[in-house]
Amino acid sequence: MERLHHEVALLEMRAEQLRIHLRSLPFTSAEGRKVRAILAAMRFKIKILKQFEYGIGKGRGTAPLH
Repeated sequence: MERLHHEVALLEMRAEQLRIHLRSLPFTSAEGRKVRAILAAMRFKIKILKQFEYGIGKGRGTAPLH
């Protein structure tokens, strides 16, 4: 479970770095679209990891992470 906490923390820090970088880019730029796509994937992964982490705390969610 500690590994999940660490993984979520790292993803949240990286997402914050990308949000800061995104503010410096024009909205319609190719790099801006790429960063927004990466952020969306990271938000999804954080959400899934948090749900999995919650499930482990409740005795569910015994599937291994890869």
